[in-house]
Amino acid sequence: MDKVIARRDFEDNSPGYRPMTPVATVEENPVPSFDIYGALWRRKSVIILLAVLGAGLAGLLFWFSTPTYASVLRLMIWMQAPPSVINGEVVQQQVALEKQKTLLSSETVLSAAMKSLQEMKDEKGESLLATFNELDFSLGDLGEMLTVSPVGKDMSSDSLEIRCEGKHKEDLPLILTEVYKSYEKVIQGNSSESGRDTIELLRNLQDSLKTENDKSLRDYQAMLADLTLVTENQLGKWVNPHVAELNRMTLERDEFLKSFREADQSLEQIQAAVDPETTNEDLLRLAVIEAKKYFNLVGREDGYSLLAFEDRQRVSRYEQRIEAGYAEVLALEAEREESAKRFGEKHPQVEFVESKYQAALAAMNRLNKELDGLRSLSSEGDPKAKLNESAIQEAKNRDEQMVRMYAAALMNQRERAKYNLDKANDDIVSKEKLTNKTSQQIAQLNLLREEIDDRRASLSQILEQMAAIEVTSGNYASTKVRLIDHATSPRQVFPVLWKFLLVGSLIGGFLGCGLAILIDHSDLSYRTPIDIQESLNVPVICKVPKIRKGKLDKDFTGSPMLITCLNSNSSAAETFRAARTSLLFAAGQTGHKVFMFTSPSPGDGKSTIVANLAISLAQTNKKICLIDADYRRPRVQQNFGIQFEPGGMQYLLGEATLAEVLRPCDFQSNLTVMTTGGRPHNPGELIASSAFADMVGELRNQFDIVLIDCPPIIPVADAASLASVVDGIIMILRIRRGVILSAHKAKERLDMVNGNLMGVIVNGMDENLYYNEYGTYYRGAYYSGTNYSKYYDRQYSDYSDKVRSEDRKRVTSRS
Repeated sequence: MDKVIARRDFEDNSPGYRPMTPVATVEENPVPSFDIYGALWRRKSVIILLAVLGAGLAGLLFWFSTPTYASVLRLMIWMQAPPSVINGEVVQQQVALEKQKTLLSSETVLSAAMKSLQEMKDEKGESLLATFNELDFSLGDLGEMLTVSPVGKDMSSDSLEIRCEGKHKEDLPLILTEVYKSYEKVIQGNSSESGRDTIELLRNLQDSLKTENDKSLRDYQAMLADLTLVTENQLGKWVNPHVAELNRMTLERDEFLKSFREADQSLEQIQAAVDPETTNEDLLRLAVIEAKKYFNLVGREDGYSLLAFEDRQRVSRYEQRIEAGYAEVLALEAEREESAKRFGEKHPQVEFVESKYQAALAAMNRLNKELDGLRSLSSEGDPKAKLNESAIQEAKNRDEQMVRMYAAALMNQRERAKYNLDKANDDIVSKEKLTNKTSQQIAQLNLLREEIDDRRASLSQILEQMAAIEVTSGNYASTKVRLIDHATSPRQVFPVLWKFLLVGSLIGGFLGCGLAILIDHSDLSYRTPIDIQESLNVPVICKVPKIRKGKLDKDFTGSPMLITCLNSNSSAAETFRAARTSLLFAAGQTGHKVFMFTSPSPGDGKSTIVANLAISLAQTNKKICLIDADYRRPRVQQNFGIQFEPGGMQYLLGEATLAEVLRPCDFQSNLTVMTTGGRPHNPGELIASSAFADMVGELRNQFDIVLIDCPPIIPVADAASLASVVDGIIMILRIRRGVILSAHKAKERLDMVNGNLMGVIVNGMDENLYYNEYGTYYRGAYYSGTNYSKYYDRQYSDYSDKVRSEDRKRVTSRS
């Protein structure tokens, strides 16, 4: 959960006043961030110890190790072999240093060298070399003794270094010398045959290439004859002859498709014109005109010839204008649909096209009306018109018949175009298959011709190389080798003392670092007050150093740990004054008066801290009351040297009044103390009772500040029961192992009862700000189970009984 944390106005190492102000909301962090560098510094003794231990073990290992010696021999290698002819140029051969390394460590060289070394014997028949007197020495052991490497950083060098390592230093130079001699013999034997082998290989390669080239040439000629190709492009590649024919057929198919679409479109217009359900005189008239054009009947007289010559001209002009208007209406209608699909119905462009369409439609309707009026006027003015109505009807019948014939002709044209289109598609599919197949064969043919040309070029180069090698092979002797440095005097290479010590120290140091980090991480203790604040999300009120016992006066009845009375100038007393200032500031800001002090576990110094803080508060002339609510292990009567009874138990049981259980402190004015008065069998029920809450309420009205010393919160639930009675809770922590887990568990229990945890007092902090380590997590069993015989330790029981007897004696003597 999120908690409100406080700002600290002073540095962490300042013991002065640090008021807290809520400023931020931070997510709880169960464990503070781990500091690796801090862990290594805090545990540096572990690292140093393991580093020294590692160096010591390395020294012992060096002392008992068997020494190993090494001798080195260097030789130079160069090529004196026939040159190679590459692209018409003679190139000198280079030394293959990697091959020479392999040859030096090969079984051929080593076996010859080992045989010569084993033949070196003294008069008794024993080998002169101690290395070969070992029973299990073999050729593999000799190979492991030798190391061949180039002289330099890479394989571009022309020199090799042979290194021999062994336990018998007198044998190493002899072994290197014999290995060199054996290698030199092998090189000389191979050099004499290198020229002849090269020429033989070239001849075999020439025959193989010639055979393959002849076969490829036959295949090429056969494929060329099957394809009957006659055309090549600019790059010398064969061209597919079917591609042009395929393009021509594609163009013809497009023409057939165009004819089919035109016939189909005209047929749909004629069917719309002659449809009886949607009769349209304009469409019919337009169809008649198209039919006349198709049959070449334009200009001949029709049924309308009965009109006067001038009227016929006017009617003809009107019909032409109507035909043009109808074409414009159709075009605008198509444009309107296209604009609506593209821009939407409300777009300005759509509205503009719609206005043009309506205007063209209105103009065509007006022309139709004028044409009808002209015909009616002409009929009324001509007396012969009525006599020729039958002739007009006959002309109309001829027009309708002409339209039907035109429709039949268009249907025939469409069927013929469809047939031609289907046939063209079939021919194109067949031609495409033939074209693809021919293209693949042409690609193979072109590739085969390239292979033939490449082989011819290779044959020419081989012939040139053979000619050059035959001329120059007699002047070369292949690989040459020369001894540069003889085998050096053996020197010890293993073990080396400083290397052993360095490696041992490094290994020990690394192990020490790991162990230091592991130990420090498993400690689970806070390093700094910042860790506490970030982990618990509560401010650190103060850091109390380790309290040293003060010198007691004869008249002082309190504990020597009450440092605020015995040594008010000490750093510990100054720390309590800082905590006092923070507590008074919080009380003044919020009006809180009752504060409970608890700790996660026993041994945190809670009672001593509360007693010193109560004295410090009383020194400010405030009326302070200190209540001992730890009925399981009370300490207030011991710290202040007062009687055990009467106390809070007597008041809660009705055996004494509040005035009787409140006793002033003998050595500090303004301070009133209430002891527990005994050890009840039910301390948890006694603290959780309403009588205890009423008692705290009465003390709230009588005193300025009330401090309650409660038991630790983890072992028992007494402190959790009091969380709702007090105004604020202050937790006291001692920095030791496992404090993180106990502190978080304590805070969780306080959060469960909505306890107001105001801050933390850190006890036992010494001068080292970054690390403190005190004791173990638990010092004996504090609380366990419900068996109170196990709960109280024997030492505390004896002390409690002694205090009780002394109190009774004092009461008896006074009476």
